[in-house]
Amino acid sequence: MHLQRIRTLTAALVATAALLVPAALSGAAPAEAGGARYGKVTFVDDGDTVDVDIAGDGTSQPARVRYIGVQAMELHRYSHSLSKIRGECWGVDATRYLYSLTNRKRVMLTARHDSSRAGNGRLRRSVAVLQNGVWTDTGALLISAGLALPDLLGDEYAPNLDYLGRAQEAAANHVGMWGNPVKCGYGPAQDAVLSVNINWDAAGNDARNVNGEWIDITNHGAAPVTLAGWWIRDAAYRGVKAHGYVFPAGTVIAPGSHLRLRMGRGGRTATTQHWGLRSPVFANATGAPQWMGDGAWLFDPQGDLRFWQMYPCRFGC
Repeated sequence: MHLQRIRTLTAALVATAALLVPAALSGAAPAEAGGARYGKVTFVDDGDTVDVDIAGDGTSQPARVRYIGVQAMELHRYSHSLSKIRGECWGVDATRYLYSLTNRKRVMLTARHDSSRAGNGRLRRSVAVLQNGVWTDTGALLISAGLALPDLLGDEYAPNLDYLGRAQEAAANHVGMWGNPVKCGYGPAQDAVLSVNINWDAAGNDARNVNGEWIDITNHGAAPVTLAGWWIRDAAYRGVKAHGYVFPAGTVIAPGSHLRLRMGRGGRTATTQHWGLRSPVFANATGAPQWMGDGAWLFDPQGDLRFWQMYPCRFGC
């Protein structure tokens, strides 16, 4: 089904107004939540997962909690000692920041549905801590710090509008991963001038036209850019360590040209590649109450975020 992009003045004003609200919640759980639960964080697994000893659940066994709406980079070594953790570029930073916010602290867990689960049976929840007597959303803080991507969900949609706006604001202000393209090392093609453009709404039924979704990467520079080993992802966990699609050897974009990556299956040419997926990737943009959107983020082989597009516009429209 074809949906138009949300670009009306009314939507822009609503979105901008929402961004004026800080990452603070009221003393009670959000109105849409299925009921707040409280507990103590016993372990920070990584930048978007914590273990919580939930009060009153009849057990001292902590529950593993996956954040709603937050996608941090991955770790490959987990530890209670921050000096020992290792992982993807920016993954360690996100974990350390989340540790500073939540470790050994009382937290409030909320969700629209008590039954919400992520992979491996993890609870899917928003996680708030008390700051100056006010419950404060730590997922919002992670995204505003430029340490995580917004992972908008169709069922647990309460933070969608806020989180995408925060990510776009962080990108505009060059905060965190949005402003340090050499954190993980210099190059390759450090002077490349590329753009990412998503066709997120395929013609007709998206599920029947997977190749109707595509990403164009355009080279605006004067020299060819080799993308071998670079990777591009949406907000979902796809591929090894969530690298999404990794560009193969021989991928080169000539000056003034573009490479089109189609989401479905097909062959490879100098200007077209296929991700090989069976289902659509990108959510169609919607208004209230879900406020859906998504993005495509292009990383170099070292893990630096180099170019991206997020849609629809929720900040600075």
